[in-house]
Parts: sequence; C-alpha cells; structure tokens
Amino acid sequence: MQHKRIPYAEFYDYDRLEKAAHDLHWEETEENEILLINLHNQLVWHLYRFDKDPRADAILYAVIEAILGEKAADITDVPWELRCVWEGGKRANVFE
Repeated sequence: MQHKRIPYAEFYDYDRLEKAAHDLHWEETEENEILLINLHNQLVWHLYRFDKDPRADAILYAVIEAILGEKAADITDVPWELRCVWEGGKRANVFE
C-alpha cells in the first residue's frame, strides 16, 4: 500500500492549532495565545523541538491526531520531523 504524505503546512495551520487548544479546554489567555503564536512560528520555520514545552507538545499531538483521523491516515503519512511528537506521546501515555 502506497502512503500519501500529508503536507507539512497542514500541521501548522493556525486555525488547527487554535481548535486543538480549545479541544484541550485551554483558557483564552494572553499567555496561551502567545504560546500558540510561538508554536505556529516554530513550526513554520522548522524550529519546533519536541519535549521543550509539554503544552506545545500536547497541542501538536492533538493536531496530528485530528489530521490522521480526518484523512484515515497513519503515522507514516506524517512528515518525519513531527513523528517524534506522536511517538513520544504514545510512549509516555501523557496525552491520553
């Protein structure tokens, strides 16, 4: 079975990041808004590093989970540089 890679840009879509934060029941505070903006910028510029901020990791994990569900895809369809979020979250059971 041939996998179709999901474009990297889908993972830093700001609306997706906001929805993930909302789904995680984040309060709409200035601090959380700044975190979302920083996460977005880190993803755009390929500067995001897993395990530096568990809140950012949780949001990105939720985004990955949503995209995989929408596309009926699996982790091999996710850009390799983001797979660590999925694998790290599954291994630690921190996002379930």
